[in-house]
Amino acid sequence: MDPNPAWDYLVLTASKSSQARAYEAHIRLRRQAGLLSSIRQVIVAEDPGGRRVGSGGSTLLALEKILLLEAGSASAAETVLRRLRVLIVHAGGDSMRLPAYGACGKIFVPLPGLGDGPLPAALFDRLLPAFLDLPAPASDQGQVVVAAGDALLLWDAVGLSLERGGITLLAAEATPLEASRHGVCCIGQEGTFSLYLQKPSVEQQQRSGAIGPKGASVLDIGVMSIDAAAAVALLRAFGSQLGQGDPFGLTSQAPLWAARGGVDLYREICCALGSQTSLDHYVQSVRSSGSRWPDDELERLFPVLHAIPACVQVLPRCRFLHFGSTRQLIESGLALVELDSGAAPYDAILSINNTFGPAGVIRGECSWVEGCRIGAPLELSGHNVVVGVDVDSPLRLPPGACLDVLKGVSRNGGTLWFVRPYGVEDTFKDSASQGASFCGMPLLEWIAAVGLRPEDVWDAEYSEAQRTLWNARVFPAESSPAAFRRWLWMYHPAAATVEQKQQYRGADRFSAAEIAWLVDQEAWIHRRMENWSLLHRA
Repeated sequence: MDPNPAWDYLVLTASKSSQARAYEAHIRLRRQAGLLSSIRQVIVAEDPGGRRVGSGGSTLLALEKILLLEAGSASAAETVLRRLRVLIVHAGGDSMRLPAYGACGKIFVPLPGLGDGPLPAALFDRLLPAFLDLPAPASDQGQVVVAAGDALLLWDAVGLSLERGGITLLAAEATPLEASRHGVCCIGQEGTFSLYLQKPSVEQQQRSGAIGPKGASVLDIGVMSIDAAAAVALLRAFGSQLGQGDPFGLTSQAPLWAARGGVDLYREICCALGSQTSLDHYVQSVRSSGSRWPDDELERLFPVLHAIPACVQVLPRCRFLHFGSTRQLIESGLALVELDSGAAPYDAILSINNTFGPAGVIRGECSWVEGCRIGAPLELSGHNVVVGVDVDSPLRLPPGACLDVLKGVSRNGGTLWFVRPYGVEDTFKDSASQGASFCGMPLLEWIAAVGLRPEDVWDAEYSEAQRTLWNARVFPAESSPAAFRRWLWMYHPAAATVEQKQQYRGADRFSAAEIAWLVDQEAWIHRRMENWSLLHRA
């Protein structure tokens, strides 16, 4: 057998139809450029009806879809999967912590470095080769690799083997504190995988023997290889009733998974793995991680999942670069430039896929500027993120100020541009009652400062606990992209004039959640491709 045969399927998961359309557009560009030639078929699979089914649920739906595509004989599902290599990259999510790239999703965040490729490089383009280079298992086992697409993994996979049956988790050593935010694998004295802990405290890691003699824990890096038999066991466990109905008898239980908060790979599935795992440990682990599955269902799932053979492969060297939040864009972008070139930018300005006119220049430090057209000086005071902005006259932003401008459609279908000023530390996910901020101020205080009431920015359907910056109608829309300057006072509402506040209260305002649906995906891509073309002609 070829030691690293081509892949039959790449599945990219999406959380909703608008995100799926964006992913399909990005994939189409890469297909046309010949960048995915080692993959027979690429699929974008969205959560059904926009209802979140979790990473495990998305994995199962992807497998169901592949089995249906492979129909044509009455072969058993396991027989079909034994002849396939499948890569599933989970890329769903609302990008609440990374609003500037809600249009493309975290997986297609542009990365620093001009490069010589036919397209501007994105996180997807740096991740995919590492996944595709993973070794194949033994002949006729089949292989389903499942990976998270929200961080750049830089690893040394020399000596890695994926020939053992069942589920193989890839892991790396980390400090117990870092490991406490992820899944942790407990390794017994003989190197066997004994227990899986989901986001355990340092104290819990100590009690469970997860911390090794050198003071390191074994962190699950979010990549696993599953053979055909284990994949079918997972399908059966969660209700894909093989052998009834269609050629493979797949009766998806996606609505049930969504109603229970989804099937999480690391919660409902991995917590059942390991030689020393008990039913009590499993139920306690998934409950403490927020599972809404009933106890009787967990008791039914445990023996089926626990019976799947599982092992852990610890990579000798592995580093994460996270691009999941606004601040991480800057931190991880600088780290990536340093890794690629051996030195960080001298002014720590990350200029990515921008075009410059004769008077265009960026001055400042520790900032991220991407997809902009800069015809005049852009002065940055530090920790700024500027995306998709046309700088036609001098522009200066205060420390921590972020700004993005997006072309989209109005609620009535007309063309407009969304203007989004916010702060680098603003928390779009937290509720206003929990202290969510906007432009560096507590969100409720900001709303009051411009003369609005909570009911003016949130729909009645949102309870007080559900009111976040993500669903607050605070971002104005304009008929021209250059009109963003009218709203720069939003960084300091106390200094705004009475007239400015009146204009804001009467403006057509949108929430980040609405903008994620209304953004013009094709325009977002077209702008980057135009910039890329100009840069390569220069």
